[in-house]
Amino acid sequence: MKEVAVRGFINEKFNTTFGKGLFRKALFNGSVELRNPQQKYLVDYYSYANWEHSARTDDQMAAVRQLAEEQISKETDVLMSWIVHYDKETKVKCPVNGFSVYLPASKELYLQINDEQHQVQDDWTLNVQHCKSTGINKPVFIATNADLTAW
Repeated sequence: MKEVAVRGFINEKFNTTFGKGLFRKALFNGSVELRNPQQKYLVDYYSYANWEHSARTDDQMAAVRQLAEEQISKETDVLMSWIVHYDKETKVKCPVNGFSVYLPASKELYLQINDEQHQVQDDWTLNVQHCKSTGINKPVFIATNADLTAW
């Protein structure tokens, strides 16, 4: 299984406007880093209703239907994110197939990435650890299956 680290940050711009009647609804922003192959992805965790209504592609609609059948929306305080690939060199962000489910109450995070272009097709179920010291540019939670001291 590929080593992965997910870091979640408080969205400092939560509930601010970016247009007339348009609000930023992501509670957390985050990064997903893989070691082999080394790739970086971005996540924005929304409430289930806001995430569900942001589905745009056929694959995203299929994911919404799949999770609706599994009744994931019935979970308490479930947070959801689509996956966006981030190229560190060019700073280009590109949506990929996949999603993430974060359950703060049970401290679980599920991540599914289907990115054929970058040879990443995997899923992970991770335990979330809340960080003791938080602040600007410091994560509020981390979920990983690797030793981050050797990262």
